[in-house]
Amino acid sequence: MLYLGIDVAKKQSRYLVLDGEGKRVVSFSLENLKERFQNLLSRLQEMKIEPKDILAGLEATGPLWENLYQFLQEKGFKVILLNPYYVNKFREALAKKAKTDDIDALVIANLLRTGEYMNSVVPEEKIQVLREYTSLRYEFLKTKKDYQRKVISLLAVVFPEYERTALRNPFGVASLQILKEFPTAKDLSLAKPSRIEKIVRSIQGNNFDIKEIQALIDWAKNSIYSGRAQKARGLTLRMLLEQIHGLDANIEELDKNIEDILSPGSDGSFPGENLLSIPGVGKKTIAAVLSYLGMDGSSFSSAKKAAGYVGFFPKLYESGETKRENKISRRGPKMLRWALYMSAVACLKHNKEMRLIYHKKVSQGKAAKQALIVVAKKLLQIMLAMLKSGKPYNPMQVFANT
Repeated sequence: MLYLGIDVAKKQSRYLVLDGEGKRVVSFSLENLKERFQNLLSRLQEMKIEPKDILAGLEATGPLWENLYQFLQEKGFKVILLNPYYVNKFREALAKKAKTDDIDALVIANLLRTGEYMNSVVPEEKIQVLREYTSLRYEFLKTKKDYQRKVISLLAVVFPEYERTALRNPFGVASLQILKEFPTAKDLSLAKPSRIEKIVRSIQGNNFDIKEIQALIDWAKNSIYSGRAQKARGLTLRMLLEQIHGLDANIEELDKNIEDILSPGSDGSFPGENLLSIPGVGKKTIAAVLSYLGMDGSSFSSAKKAAGYVGFFPKLYESGETKRENKISRRGPKMLRWALYMSAVACLKHNKEMRLIYHKKVSQGKAAKQALIVVAKKLLQIMLAMLKSGKPYNPMQVFANT
């Protein structure tokens, strides 16, 4: 058996072949182009090496591995997708302090030769689609919250009295429309009530009356805002609000696509349908869970491995008399940790079993966030078991294992 280590980069990849004794057979670099992929086959054929005689491996770093992985599989290679974390640990064990493409390919080939590797799961098409949607949605939500914080901070300068007006929430539909046109107290103080009324009347369901409009303008006229950098700050506020509006539209579109995937098919069911039987768990959480646990949870042989993958375990540090406080590991998909944490928050209101676990941990001295992480971890364990069994939520089993 021969072992092909591949270090994938954006423009080209490094290929290195070792024999069973660890001796280098050949190494070369090829551009990531279709004809160069074919060139790889030609080189191996010239050496009378068949795909069935090779075990190939590459790291799951970003999306760069995907096209080459698919090509090699279609050509009959047995391909192992390696977790970069374990490859890095193996590199450290080999005392390879330098990091070059050639060394990376050599490390991968040697790891394959040992047989002590773990094959990362390559998600099926529907799961990959869900992962793309949920990951992008998470990034959009993070960006939106960042923009919202900036808007609130800026509004505290250019119209500090805004929160005392009838509008209050700067991200409401009426507020967004008014602030886009009159972003500072100085701008709004010069506005005519009829113009504001026209804006709010164009919004369906709005009940902002003329007295409240006049009060808004009066607050603006008596604002403590000095007018400093009025034009620049006004433009900044407008742009931030436009970005938030655009993100809302994008998030809504992603939600619709996720909803389409998690809608009943011809058989009346949909992936992860039984997870909806857990009080406090919605389709957004299910989408995030399916994105990484898979349709049936078969990617993980135990709840412990799933918790380790997600990062729900404490980091320990002890050296002599030095002991550091245990903190939750942040290794793994942060989007899934966030989705489970938010679902844990919802469970405090809707799920009495999870609420019981939360209060039990708080009574034992855990901080509120620590107790929520315990609930999130419990949710992960329950969801994995339910995906494997296909059965609905059973509170008795939750208590039996608590």
